[in-house]
Parts: sequence; C-alpha cells; structure tokens
Amino acid sequence: MKKLFALFLLLCAITQIYSQDKNSKARQFIENAEIMQVNKDWNKKAEFTTGLKEVLVFFPVEAIDLKSNKKIKALQVEMALAENYFKSSWIDLNEVDEFILFIEQYVIPNLKDKTQKNQSTTYIFNSKEITFSFHIQNTSRRISIYLKDNGITDYRRYFWTETQVGKIPELLIMLKEIK
Repeated sequence: MKKLFALFLLLCAITQIYSQDKNSKARQFIENAEIMQVNKDWNKKAEFTTGLKEVLVFFPVEAIDLKSNKKIKALQVEMALAENYFKSSWIDLNEVDEFILFIEQYVIPNLKDKTQKNQSTTYIFNSKEITFSFHIQNTSRRISIYLKDNGITDYRRYFWTETQVGKIPELLIMLKEIK
C-alpha cells in the first residue's frame, strides 16, 4: 500500500512539473502567489477588433507577489469573443524578443504580398501560451491568434481578422517599447 501511495505521489509530482513547463513563467508566477498585485500599462497597447465587436489586446504587465515582493514583467494578451468568452494569456519577455524577430523578418516584409491562384502562405509564431498566424491567400491577408491552456491550443475559440492586418506595425512598435 505504501509503494502504491508513493507511486501515486510521484506521478502527481511529475504531472505538475510537466504541465508547468507548458505555461509561461508569468502565468506560473501569478497562479502560485497567494496575494498578487498586477499593474497593467494601458498606455502601451496594441488592439485588434472585428466587426462582431470581438477584441484582442496586447499590453505590458508587471505582477508583484505581495508576500515575497518578487516581481515579473510580461506581455498580457486578452481576448474577448462573442458569446461572452474571455481569456488571458501571457508572453514572457524572452519570448517577446522572438515575437519581434518573427514580425520583423516574416510578417512586415510580406504585408503586401499575394500568392498565385490556389496557393497560400502561412507564417506561424508559437510561444508557450499563444500562436500567432499570418496567412496570405491570393490578395487577402488574415491574422489569427490562438490561446493555449497548458500547451494545448484551443482551435475552437480564437481571434481572427482580415481588416486589422494593417495594424501589425503598431504591434511591433509596442513590443519594442516594452523591451
């Protein structure tokens, strides 16, 4: 019985460790603090909307564990979709560097591109908690943002827009400001 219990505890510990590696350090920090303060800087934000009043906002945050006074900075992503669906995810600052590089090298240079008939090109950035997709097909362009839970992408609820693709340079400016 003791061996079975010890095995159960070991499996629980491994599952906990494994699942935490799939989340951002910011999420882990926020979820593990007993008393938390989160400061959001709404002066530096990049916002995308749709005609259905769906909204996706990127903005910097600083989270403070009020017991230990430890702090962490990150990029928060808030998504509000139809049917009262709301979700937040975080991008760690080390992932912001990669996000900037992705936008500079693969998205901005291709904002005006088009593909041949029956062809498409998609550029994808994956962080621990979001997937950002830039899709080109013929003359249309679309961005799609998927949020993740423990490394699992929610493909049923995501934000997408074709009309807001021109705001990607604003997102890049904001990302560079928080670094």
